[in-house]
Amino acid sequence: MMKTTEILALLENGQYQDAKESAKNALLTAPDNALLNYYAAWSCDGLSDETEAISYYEKALEIGLPEHDLADAYIGLGSTYRAIGNYAKASETFQKARVAFPENQAITVFASMALYNEQNYKEAMQLAIKIIGETSSDPTIIAYKKAIINYSEDLDAVWD
Repeated sequence: MMKTTEILALLENGQYQDAKESAKNALLTAPDNALLNYYAAWSCDGLSDETEAISYYEKALEIGLPEHDLADAYIGLGSTYRAIGNYAKASETFQKARVAFPENQAITVFASMALYNEQNYKEAMQLAIKIIGETSSDPTIIAYKKAIINYSEDLDAVWD
């Protein structure tokens, strides 16, 4: 049986088919290993097998992943739901992730995309604009940071 570190190396090198086969083989003897389920999901995503990836992501999250993998697993699952058009499940997944990882701006960006897909345009734009204001290193954005963040709070506000 291949070790999780070896499967991770395959994933990081883009060898998704080898990683998928190794993870699935390892899961035969350790079906409740959260990392193996996560790696199987990741490899499926890498191979554009989104539908197959979902059950592995869900099981990995259900079992419980180490914190440093958890945020990425949420992003993977939410993005996979988005990719197959299940926008409600994507938004639900990203909302859980935002609660668990409020400082993770990538999760918020993905959440804004799912909100857009659900036609929640205002909320999607508010999240995206706020992140731009908070994280941009562009000097022209920085010059207007306070205004950008302030306006992101209520895009429909009008001052007379």
